Amino acid sequence: MKIIESNPKKVREIGLRQLRLNAEEVVEAVRNGQSYLVRRKSEAVFRIVPVEEEVWQTVIDFTEVKPEGVEIKDILGAMEKVKRDNPDKYGR
Repeated sequence: MKIIESNPKKVREIGLRQLRLNAEEVVEAVRNGQSYLVRRKSEAVFRIVPVEEEVWQTVIDFTEVKPEGVEIKDILGAMEKVKRDNPDKYGR
């Protein structure tokens, strides 16, 4: 098993066959917070991550823009403006 760096945690690489042979061990490790990148014939196929592990990246915290929050209509309006102003990049 190889350990690779991944933001922000380390992820273990494991082969599909090794996963099948050691499924219970992997399940227990995942329960304890470990993540795995599963490979088949050297190709990355899927990841196994704990349910509670955060997989989303915060792009913007709107409470930093406006402490009480931002109205969804304002966000959608701003997104539409970006699309109109950049048609080559966003397909409009």
